Amino acid sequence: MTDLFDAKTMDLRDSIAPLIAQTRAAILHGVDQEFQEDKEIGPLEVTAAQFAIIANVLKLGVNTACDLCLHLDYDRGAMSRMIDRLQKKGLVRRMPLAHTRRTLALEVTAAGKAAFPKMEVCVARVLNRMLKGVTRNQVRETEKVLRVMLANS
Repeated sequence: MTDLFDAKTMDLRDSIAPLIAQTRAAILHGVDQEFQEDKEIGPLEVTAAQFAIIANVLKLGVNTACDLCLHLDYDRGAMSRMIDRLQKKGLVRRMPLAHTRRTLALEVTAAGKAAFPKMEVCVARVLNRMLKGVTRNQVRETEKVLRVMLANS
């Protein structure tokens, strides 16, 4: 298989890597706005980045700050501050792990679990708005390509 990109001719503004980064930023910005405007989620002052923490803990079983840093590509300091904010809002809590004194597990609280489905609705609205004019098959093919890229990384 021949390479898809040539360093001499690659467009660093309009090729796959910058487009993925720009799309990610647009999704995060759209989710932030959607959360702010939602009458139930707005008062919680949750950001898209904080939603990702709740989603990873609740749906993917990622339950330590260190593992979240790896999954979400945040440094430990930023992650700790985001978790602190979520804890102050009563949406997550830190729990000591039985087998170690040094590591704290994260758990989504009842309030976080109650708010999560409403947050998911907001995220779906943003994605559906951004995917207007895109077919279901195109979305599935894009997901497939992204999974291959991740597997190759």
